[in-house]
Amino acid sequence: MTLQTDKKGKAQDWSMESSEAVQSRLKQVGPSFTFEELWELHKQSVGKSRPSTFGQITLRKKWMIVGNAVILSAILLVGIGLYSPSIGAALKKVFFIDLFYKSVQGIMDNGLYQIEKQNLGTATDVSVTDQNIQLTVAEVFYDGIQFVVNYQVDYLKKKKITEEDAAVYYDYEFEGASPQMGGTHAFTITGDHSFVGTTVFDTEPLPENARLHIVIRRIGTIDGNWDVTVPVSLDKTKPFTKIVRPQITGSYEDKTFVVDQITFTPVGTQVVVKTDQLMSLYYFLEDDLETRFDRAGGMGGNGEERSNFSPLSEINPKPQYVTLIVGEMTSGQSSTQREEYADYTGPGSLPVTLRGAKGGTVTITDVQFLENSTVVYYEASDAVNQRPFLILEDSSGERFTSNKNAVRISRELFAYKVEYPKLPSSRFKFEMVVDEYRPEPKEPVKIKIPIDWE
Repeated sequence: MTLQTDKKGKAQDWSMESSEAVQSRLKQVGPSFTFEELWELHKQSVGKSRPSTFGQITLRKKWMIVGNAVILSAILLVGIGLYSPSIGAALKKVFFIDLFYKSVQGIMDNGLYQIEKQNLGTATDVSVTDQNIQLTVAEVFYDGIQFVVNYQVDYLKKKKITEEDAAVYYDYEFEGASPQMGGTHAFTITGDHSFVGTTVFDTEPLPENARLHIVIRRIGTIDGNWDVTVPVSLDKTKPFTKIVRPQITGSYEDKTFVVDQITFTPVGTQVVVKTDQLMSLYYFLEDDLETRFDRAGGMGGNGEERSNFSPLSEINPKPQYVTLIVGEMTSGQSSTQREEYADYTGPGSLPVTLRGAKGGTVTITDVQFLENSTVVYYEASDAVNQRPFLILEDSSGERFTSNKNAVRISRELFAYKVEYPKLPSSRFKFEMVVDEYRPEPKEPVKIKIPIDWE
C-alpha cells in the first residue's frame, strides 16, 4: 500500500480517510487550467447539490495526472448486469456502476457503463466469511488500462448496519508484478444487513492472466481476515481493443514529447506520451468531428505519462483520425466568471440561446422529464462551447449539476444531451458559467493521428 507523508513527516494511509477529506485533497492538487479546460474546471469549483452520503474514496499514487472534472478524476469503476446462479439472487440485479456514480457524485467519466452494457465483466463466486461477515466478489473487469472489482458484504447477524459499517479497508498485491497503480472505491448500503462496493484501479500493463491478491483485515469497525484472490484477464476485452503506435515527435515551445501509443477499448481510451517534461503539459483528445473525449484520470513516471479518456463515442465509433491537443499548464492567467441565465416555464419557453465563450453560443432546444432524471438537449455554435458548465436552479434556490457527462447526438451539429437528477418542479432556471481569461491562453499544439481500422 502506498503511504503519503504529511507536513510533520508522519505517514498517512489514504485508504482510511473519509470521502470528503480525499475529495478536498484532490481539489488541492489539481493544476491551473487553460481556457480549453473550462468545463472540467468549473464542474469541480461550483459544488454539488448534495454531499456524498455513502462510502469513502481512496487515492493511491506515485503521482497522478488530473482528469475529467479533473483528476481529478482520477480513476474509475464498474457496472454489472447478470451473474451466475451460484452468486445468489441478491447480486443478480445490483447495478454497481449506478450506485458507484451516485456515491462519488459523478466525478468520473461515463465509460464504465459499457462494462454492463456489453457484458465485459467476468463473473465470479469467490466468497469468504469471518466474524459473521461474508464478502462475495461478484465481478472482475480488466481492459489493459484499468481493472474493476465489484463485491457485496453481508452482515450475517447484525440487526441493522450504519454508514460506519459500510467500508472495506484493503491492501493489494499482484503475483509476479508490481505495477504503478492509482485507485478509488465507493460503497453503498443496499439493505439492513448488506452493502456493495466497487474498487477500480488505473494501472500499468499487467502480465497475461495476472492474479490479484486483496488483503482485507477490516470491514466497517470489525477486524478479521477476508483475503481474496481474483483473476485479471484480457480475454473478454482484447477482441474489441485497438492499439495504435504513432511514434510521432512533437513540441510545445521548448518542451518535446513523443506520442508513443493510443489504446482504444470499449470502456476507455489511453494516450501514452514519452517526455522529460512530466506534469508540465496538459493533453486533450478529439475525434475527427471535433468531439472532445472526457478526461478520466491517469498516471505517470519514469519518463512517460498515461492520460486516460472516455471511450470512442457511439455516434462516431471508428474515426479516420484523432487529434491530440497539447498545451502548457500555467498559473499566470487570471479569470473572471460570467453567468448567463434563462427561465424555463414549459416547452413554449424554448429554444433559448445563452452567450458562450469567445463569441459563441449555446442554444437549449428541449427538456425531458423522465421518471428518475431530467434530460436537457442543447446545440453549441462551435467546438469551444460544446461542453458548457450548465446548472439547473429550482424556485427554492437548490442547484443541480449533471450526474452524467454530455453525450453528442449529431455528426453534423455540436448537439448534445445531458442528464440531471429528477427536479422537484417543472419550472426552473438555467445558469451557465463562462470563464473569461486575461491574458488569453496560448494556442495549444494539435497533432493529427490517423487510425487504420482494418
